[in-house]
Amino acid sequence: MKTPAAPSRALIDLDAYAHNLALIRQMVPGDCGLIPVVKADAYGHGAVPVARRAVAEGAAMLAVATVNEAVALREAGIEARLLVLVTPPRDALGAAVEYDLRLTVSSVAAAERVGELARRANRVVPVHCKIDTGMGRQGFLPESAVADLLHLTRISHIDIEGVATHFAVAERPRDPFTGYQIKQFKQVLRQLDKEGVPYEMAHAANSAGIVNHPTASTFSMVRPGLMTYGVWPCDPVPDPSPLRPVLRWETEVVLMKDLASGATIGYGRTFTARQRMRAAILPVGYADGYRFALSNRADVLIRGKRCPVRGRVSMDQIVVDVTHVPGVAAGDTATLIGADGEEAITAAELAERADTIPYDILTGIGPRVERVYES
Repeated sequence: MKTPAAPSRALIDLDAYAHNLALIRQMVPGDCGLIPVVKADAYGHGAVPVARRAVAEGAAMLAVATVNEAVALREAGIEARLLVLVTPPRDALGAAVEYDLRLTVSSVAAAERVGELARRANRVVPVHCKIDTGMGRQGFLPESAVADLLHLTRISHIDIEGVATHFAVAERPRDPFTGYQIKQFKQVLRQLDKEGVPYEMAHAANSAGIVNHPTASTFSMVRPGLMTYGVWPCDPVPDPSPLRPVLRWETEVVLMKDLASGATIGYGRTFTARQRMRAAILPVGYADGYRFALSNRADVLIRGKRCPVRGRVSMDQIVVDVTHVPGVAAGDTATLIGADGEEAITAAELAERADTIPYDILTGIGPRVERVYES
C-alpha cells in the first residue's frame, strides 16, 4: 500500500545550499576553511543529505552539537571530520572515541576524561579548546587558558587540533563587544604561540561574524550556519539577497468554507468575521512547527496572493482568509515559507511575526513535515 502524502512538505534545494557555500567562500580569505554547521538536523533541513552535499562541495569539517548527531552521520556513511560543539556528558565520551569524533573541551578535567578513554582504546582524540571571551557558556577563561592548555599538552592520547571562541553579538555591526572578543581571542592565541602550545587551526566566526567582521574574525576557519541555509544573519538584509533560500515549506488546502458575518474562528474565538468570509483550512499547526505565536499574525501564499491566518493556530490546522482570491479550491498549494508569483514569505518574516529568530522557525519544523530533496 502506498504511503499517504504528508500533510505538509519541506522542499530542500541542495543546489541552493551549494550556492550559499560558494558565496561564503568568496566572503572570507582564500586560505580560510569552512566548517558548515549541520547541528539540529541541519537546522531542520535534514542532516544527512545536507552533510553529504557539504562534503561534496569541499567542506573541511562539519560541526554538530551532540555526539548522537555525529554518530548518525557516521552511520550514514559520512567520513568527514566531525566536530562536536557542545561538551558531551560523560556517558557519551566512549562513543565519541569509538566513532573518531573531534570534541570541544572547556576544562582540564574533561580533557583528562577524554584522554583516559582514548588511552584505553589506543587512539588519539583531536580536541578543540573553547576560549570563553564573553559568551559566558563553555570555555576556558582567557586569564587561565594558556596554563590550562599547557596542561592539556601533557595528557596522553589527545591532540589539540583547534582553538575556538564564539561571538555573543556579532549580528550587531556597531557593537564594540565583538571587537573586544576578537582582541581577547587574539591575545590568547599569541600567548599560546609564545609558549609553544601546538594547534592546527583557530576559528571564531559564525554567519554574522563572516558578514560584519570578514577579516578580523575569520582566522583559519569559519563556522557558518544560518547563512548556508539562505538566511541573511543580520540587518540590514541586502535587496536582493545574494543568498538562496534552501527550504520551501508548503501544504495544500483540504477544505473550503463560507463563513457568515459574525462567525468566530478557532479556540478562544479570537477572530470574528466582520462580513461574509471565504475560508481555506490547511492541515498544519504547531505540532508541525507552525508557531502558536503566529495566530492572527501571519500570512500564507495561495495563488500568488497573501492570505491572512485567522484565529488561533491549532495543533494540526489553521484557517486562512481567501475571500479576496478568486477560485481557491481544495487541493491548491499553500506556501508557508517560500515564493509564489511576486510574493514571498521568509523564515525571517515568520520569526518577526512570532517574536522569535529564524533559527527557531527553521529548527522547529517538525518530523511530520516530509522533507523532499531537490538538486
